Amino acid sequence: WWHEREEKFPILSFLAKKYLSAYACSTASERLFSDAGNLLTAKRTRISPNLFKKLIFL
Repeated sequence: WWHEREEKFPILSFLAKKYLSAYACSTASERLFSDAGNLLTAKRTRISPNLFKKLIFL
């Protein structure tokens, strides 16, 4: 949709393609699992499941 209207909305088209597109690799999800492992360690067992979900969401 944005590609078809690129001439009419060049800035919005650029921003939409940059921020609304999905990456075609697994790097982001691998980084998320790595960060999750760093948050939930033996030293941090006092983190509640609810807080853990909120931290991962951020």
